Amino acid sequence: MKKIFFASLTLILTSLFMACGDQGAGNAGNKPANAPANNTAVAPAANSDAIATDIKKLMTDAAAALAKNDAATMDRIYADNYMLVNIDGSVQTKAERIAALKSGDAKYESFAYDDITVRSNPEGTGAISIARATIKGTMKGKPVDGTFRVTQVYSKMKDGWKQVSAQATKIEGGAEPAKADDKKADEKKPDTTPAKK
Repeated sequence: MKKIFFASLTLILTSLFMACGDQGAGNAGNKPANAPANNTAVAPAANSDAIATDIKKLMTDAAAALAKNDAATMDRIYADNYMLVNIDGSVQTKAERIAALKSGDAKYESFAYDDITVRSNPEGTGAISIARATIKGTMKGKPVDGTFRVTQVYSKMKDGWKQVSAQATKIEGGAEPAKADDKKADEKKPDTTPAKK
């Protein structure tokens, strides 16, 4: 009797395992929703060099407009949801920034970017630039002359690239890496350390 019971149990378990096994391994309906599809067509990666060129041109246009306090051009460059973290830590919306340019609360004599790097996302819809800005001007009557490290965020919109956010930090003494000429000059200086006896 025990043999019949164990044989029956074995037969039932074997049938159960076979019934629960991989049913229709090739059936897409049985695959998890996040499993990769058999479709190998992938959108090509965006051309990061072309995006960097576009962003650098937009930055050049913005610097020229800011140097002339041209609020109309900046109104076209800034996205509607633009936010700026100023060098004094204050935050401005697009409307506040444009109003400051129009009223003279933000007034520039010169404005230039250099040392620009641009990174974009693979889809080509967003980019971040980090640059050095050399500025001479005033903010609410106080001088803002100096060199600043600027981070800007851009978004590709139906009417082209727009700046959606920016932040500036003053570059204090010692924060800039030595230039190649400075390193060479240091190498040529004689060692004036007193010799130990």
